[in-house]
Amino acid sequence: MAKSTRGFTIVELLIVIVVIGILASITIVSYNGIQKRARNAARLVQMTTWRDMFELYRAENGTYPAMASNTGYCLGKNFPKGPDNQSRCRDYEWLGMPVTSYKESDSTALMTALSTVATLPGGPYVPVNGTVGPYADYYDDSIEIIGVFDGDADDCPATTTYEWDDELGSLLCAIILDR
Repeated sequence: MAKSTRGFTIVELLIVIVVIGILASITIVSYNGIQKRARNAARLVQMTTWRDMFELYRAENGTYPAMASNTGYCLGKNFPKGPDNQSRCRDYEWLGMPVTSYKESDSTALMTALSTVATLPGGPYVPVNGTVGPYADYYDDSIEIIGVFDGDADDCPATTTYEWDDELGSLLCAIILDR
């Protein structure tokens, strides 16, 4: 008697394909979440490194670097170029139009001052929806080191203060230094 062989039915093949699709979707979502957390962790490390540089400068000089109040400065070099082809931080681009941003070149005096106490941290500086950091906002009574994160209002790291979010995935968190 001849032995008969039986293959997979269309229904069985479709079930296997659907299961593989579901598993692939779960894997992709998990991977994207891991990437987001890794980028945010790197951004927090950048911010705390800048905070440490400001504190080291103050320890060696008795005060933070003197800069004009009520303005901002890019922390680092090689930020993305805005529509005017100048390296910028903060909102270097929003829907193709420049808005509130700081020119990297205007931060030279601050970078020179901080480089007297340590080697300046490097990038990469990856934008989140057209906003890139870190940058520092100088006020009369404080300096805010601002980091740009992926997330919403509840996602600022524990060592930072919530500043702003655009409800589209850009989140600004700050480390505040009292002057």
